Amino acid sequence: QFSEQQTAALERWRNLPPVAVTTSARPEPGSENLALPEETLTAANATLPAPGGKWVSPRAGVAAAYELVAKTHPESMFVIDCDLAPSTKVDLAQKVLDSDHQFQLSIEEQIATMLANGLAVSTPTPKLVVFATFAAFFEGIAREGFEMWRYQRNLTGANEGLNVTFHLSHVGSCTGRDHFSGWSLDWINLAIGYLPYLDRFYAPADARAAFVAIADLASRNGAHIIGIPRDNLPVLTQQDSTAPLWNADSPWTDATQLRAMPGARKAILAFGATAFVAAEAADKLGADGMAVDAWVINGLPLDENRLEQLFTQYPEGIVTIEDGLIGTPEKGIRGFAGLVRGAAYDRKIPLIHLGITDPRIAPSEGHLELWQYFGLDVPTAIAAVKAL
Repeated sequence: QFSEQQTAALERWRNLPPVAVTTSARPEPGSENLALPEETLTAANATLPAPGGKWVSPRAGVAAAYELVAKTHPESMFVIDCDLAPSTKVDLAQKVLDSDHQFQLSIEEQIATMLANGLAVSTPTPKLVVFATFAAFFEGIAREGFEMWRYQRNLTGANEGLNVTFHLSHVGSCTGRDHFSGWSLDWINLAIGYLPYLDRFYAPADARAAFVAIADLASRNGAHIIGIPRDNLPVLTQQDSTAPLWNADSPWTDATQLRAMPGARKAILAFGATAFVAAEAADKLGADGMAVDAWVINGLPLDENRLEQLFTQYPEGIVTIEDGLIGTPEKGIRGFAGLVRGAAYDRKIPLIHLGITDPRIAPSEGHLELWQYFGLDVPTAIAAVKAL
């Protein structure tokens, strides 16, 4: 039995007009998000590190790019930080954004990833949600943020990542004074594991490439991972030129040719930060009369048939080089090396892979000394090419 008040309330509700709720699918990965105007990018070019001077960390390009996105789209950018903004270089963007567009979560990286994912689905409007911390944390405590992408089914039926950027800073073996405890040796393998859910995974090779990568990821909807090295690297130049390899308005591409030598039938493929090693090795080999091309891989996935084209172009062999764990033939090849070897399984093309095979011991030294120990240096690359 309903009371008179309850009966009246029910009658009132029944007489209300019906409410229609429409739920739409999330935008397709790669669809338009927060683009930077062409004139803005052109003006930004003068602010980027120039070639020929001191080596500079790719983080310089990170700071400039995020700040520019924040200034251009202040209502649509959100930054989540865990007390590391001065190191990850999202601090300039924080200074631009209102307090309700930035969140500080101390050392709670796992919660930060959940917040980032939640912000991404809070509204259907274009936005850039960035959570930046050290890559070593993403390999461990913050991994849950990636795992959440596995069960985010869109109304299209696809399980896919959310419109979030997970910014992995200090990737690889050169992480400064933290040394072993700060290493992120599985960063490439981690990203490869989530490729089905990603729009793009970025591995910029210098500060200008980092700017181009962030401008690109901001302009595209979907899940993104970007891996940024800590240490100083040279600003790459075009072959036989002092002009930079990338400008602020350069389109992002999966691979960029560093050296094109006439008659080359061998090549070095460098993943991200190791690009300058590949370029220098190709130059020295060329000076000795051996024609070898060099490429930098800027991220994944590669364009369709990219590796097939490279295998056809370089039948005498390819050397890959990366700052990450690649395993061994006995225990399995991983990393970018694993992608290349897997794609070449039915081809008789010589392959040699340079990377970290045994991380158990290494000198507590600087960037270049550590890479020399692991064989991520010019002499080792030259020897590998000659051994193909």
